[in-house]
Amino acid sequence: MNVHNVLKLLHLVAVVVFLGDIVVTAVWRLLADRTREPRVIAYALRLVHVTDKYLLVPSVFALAATGMLRAHLQGISLWTSPALAAGQVCFMLCGVVWSQTLRPIQARQLAMAEALDNAGASFEDYLLLTRKWFRWGCLAMALAFGSMALMVLH
Repeated sequence: MNVHNVLKLLHLVAVVVFLGDIVVTAVWRLLADRTREPRVIAYALRLVHVTDKYLLVPSVFALAATGMLRAHLQGISLWTSPALAAGQVCFMLCGVVWSQTLRPIQARQLAMAEALDNAGASFEDYLLLTRKWFRWGCLAMALAFGSMALMVLH
């Protein structure tokens, strides 16, 4: 097996982990919220933090590194092809949405979920943030899958 094939395999594994984490996180969160059980919700949010740290973030670095190395080895300029450039922009925008919007909402929601067992925390306030998280999450998911489609179909 040559270097190109190893990089391709690593890149595909990173794609599966990256997209899988995004989809599973959304399903997990929504199912946990449907229980209306603060302990279940808080547990799910803590697991989202763990999977972001140990699956999502490493897969982002693996995608970027293997993608750039593969392009370099093949002599492909990633910014001269409109599809490849658009795919990279989608990937970067997905990261911006995650880091600047989704992650802070998740942190606020975890604090709220942990306080739901105590008096003073409102489940309705939590659900308002869930709707905001879901809308931004749909955008992040569309950007991630759009990036994949642009990269594969270029």
